[in-house]
Amino acid sequence: MTDPERTRRRRPSGPPVQGWGFGAGGIPTGFWAGLSSILIVVAIVLLATEYTGYGMLLMVLGLAAAVNLIP
Repeated sequence: MTDPERTRRRRPSGPPVQGWGFGAGGIPTGFWAGLSSILIVVAIVLLATEYTGYGMLLMVLGLAAAVNLIP
């Protein structure tokens, strides 16, 4: 026997009207500039001390954060 409470389905509410309330566009540009510069500086330090795996990972993350600075 099935429980009717468990088989009841929600009604679809439809797509959101205004999209996401908080995304990459909602974060200030200064935050992205600071984050990308910190990540790139730490990546350079790690690459200089021959931690190539973590250094390259942080370099990629820094460049990905810098993408949000492009208007």
